[in-house]
Amino acid sequence: MSYLALSGGLFAATGLFDAQAQQLQFSSQGQLAGLILLMMLLPTWMIGCMFVTQRHSMAIARRLSPELPQGISKVPGSYVWAGLGAGLFYALAFNVPTSQYDQVLAGSAPMIGIFVGQVLLWLGVGALIAIRLYVGGVFYRYGQRVEITIFEQSRLQPFARISMLDVAIAVGCMVIATVQSIDAQFRIGNYLSGLLVAVPAATALLVRPMWTVHSRLKMRKNELSDEIRRKIENASEQGSDAEIAALEFLLKRRDRITALHTWPLDFAIWRRLFFYGLIPPLAWLGAAVVEVLVQSVLTG
Repeated sequence: MSYLALSGGLFAATGLFDAQAQQLQFSSQGQLAGLILLMMLLPTWMIGCMFVTQRHSMAIARRLSPELPQGISKVPGSYVWAGLGAGLFYALAFNVPTSQYDQVLAGSAPMIGIFVGQVLLWLGVGALIAIRLYVGGVFYRYGQRVEITIFEQSRLQPFARISMLDVAIAVGCMVIATVQSIDAQFRIGNYLSGLLVAVPAATALLVRPMWTVHSRLKMRKNELSDEIRRKIENASEQGSDAEIAALEFLLKRRDRITALHTWPLDFAIWRRLFFYGLIPPLAWLGAAVVEVLVQSVLTG
């Protein structure tokens, strides 16, 4: 809530709340209001989620090993600065239109408010992604030495669950982005800059913590597959009942090994991922449907 008050004070001080949309090159007051809401709500959401997801990570880390929480709690400054630098670069290079620079240099106070708000937003995005990538790296490194067994993977599921909140945060960001359609105009360009960051970031944050566990499970599966294949090749196709029964056992074991998965994801996690993936398209579709309905009412 502190950021919400801070950003509100910034926009009030620069006269952004009272600014005319046409003077700032917006097509309507609703479009301007949508951008203001985005710059206020999205960083507030990310800051709040940061505390929640860090506590969630600490709780999962304690279940895996007593030493992991200490690594999570000490995020190196280099990660934070790298995230801030990446966020600043993305904001200046890909998110702020050239026309805004001209108005900022001309001393337009409302446009300065927009410029600062957009930069702060992407600084927050960069820092959040960097911190969560570091936390994922802690689990990535621990996955290199944790005891694994390919036939019973339930104790490895924390490596997948650690990133569920990260995916939820990314989904929440994409849903909050629909406030840009508050004027009932769905502009795909408003969503692309966020989408180009949210999807790769969510994928990286999901995969990174469990990558080493996946690699080790895959290696173990290949070893078992090679071993059972050699036994099948050496088994007799004809012979006593005992030899035939042994061959049948080997064939069943081969099928069992082939069916094993090497990602520590159970059905509940897959279902949650599928559900998360549906939310942003449905929210954006809803924004587009509202636009069509409003237009039909106005022209009808």
